[in-house]
Amino acid sequence: MEAMDIQAVESKLSDVTVTAIPMNGKNNHKDISLGGNSHATISTVSGSSPSSNGKDKDNGMSKYAQLLAVIEEMGKEVRPSYSGSRSSAERLKRGIVHARILVRECLIETEKSARQRLGRINVLSITDDMKEIVPIQTIDASGVLDQKWCHHKIQGYPVLGLVTSEGYLQLFRLVDTDRLKLELWLEGQLGRDVLALSLDWSTNKILNEEPRLIASDTSGTLTLTKVVGNFMRKIGKWKCHSYDAWVTAFNYWNTDLFYSGGDDCLFISYDVRTPLPVLINQSHNAGVTAIKSSVDVEYQLLTGSYDEKVRLWDTRNLKRCISECEVNGGVWRLKYNPNEKSVVVAACMYGGFRLLRINKDVKVMHEYLEHESIAYGADWKYDDRSVVATCSFYDSMMHIGEVTF
Repeated sequence: MEAMDIQAVESKLSDVTVTAIPMNGKNNHKDISLGGNSHATISTVSGSSPSSNGKDKDNGMSKYAQLLAVIEEMGKEVRPSYSGSRSSAERLKRGIVHARILVRECLIETEKSARQRLGRINVLSITDDMKEIVPIQTIDASGVLDQKWCHHKIQGYPVLGLVTSEGYLQLFRLVDTDRLKLELWLEGQLGRDVLALSLDWSTNKILNEEPRLIASDTSGTLTLTKVVGNFMRKIGKWKCHSYDAWVTAFNYWNTDLFYSGGDDCLFISYDVRTPLPVLINQSHNAGVTAIKSSVDVEYQLLTGSYDEKVRLWDTRNLKRCISECEVNGGVWRLKYNPNEKSVVVAACMYGGFRLLRINKDVKVMHEYLEHESIAYGADWKYDDRSVVATCSFYDSMMHIGEVTF
């Protein structure tokens, strides 16, 4: 019986792992031959190791270190116990009980450590010849899971919205005094013990001095917020996903409508005027991770999924997609080109980046595989040239280039 218990403890230990996420701070600029000025923001997330977290207040040892020490002591008692030593058998039983308690505490510490993600907001300026990226400002923060600019100024300022690993929705103003810098303007917490995962502005197409924001979190909840003067006011919550709500997005043609995608494979449509979902679609074969409404083509909507497909939808009938396209990687971001309305850049995780052509169907135009890590971030520069930035995860790389058609 004792041997079986030891085996169970060792099995539990295999689940107690903490992986640090490396940050090397490198920048890589490729295909840079562009003109004009722009400003960009990127986010980085770093991890922490078990040796620096969860110190026991009595002896300075982490729970993980205590567990290893208990296991080591138990190992010394196994052979004498099988040889008939009653004292060793009793010590082994006490060790098993202690180890079980420590396993539970290690799991709690690991979960807590996972939430304590450290991040950074970097404000960068790109030189006119596009040969150099100049750092302007660095803001230390918790992990930044998503960030988007409002497409027009609010009270005279460009405003950046972001969501964090501590469950906050934050709005930063970009001020221009002696130099450009972001200043925290408004913030609100979506919920306790959640990571905020995604956000979207209601104003990508229609200007509104009191815009709404929709945000999603790891509890599967969506929170609708409105900017009123110098306050953020929560105006609604929807809890419709069983697991992480990876993404949420507005219908830019009718901002009473919005959508969400979750790790439960559900693609859900909502109307702010009703407490229940309008429609729940279960056609995705894995978690739904990207949703994007077109600002140029009414009724056109895209979704991306871990099932490595981009789907094209008509918002008047969300029971069945119009077309789907294999992109050889889980789809984490979909961004329409602001100048070429039928062109979309897709960040496809382990499959790199794809340029897609959207007409009556979805087709891959080009692939970009220069990143050596997970393709996570992508966005376009909003001017008259098709300049695109792509970002990858573990190697902390950002590439900038121009797409020619």
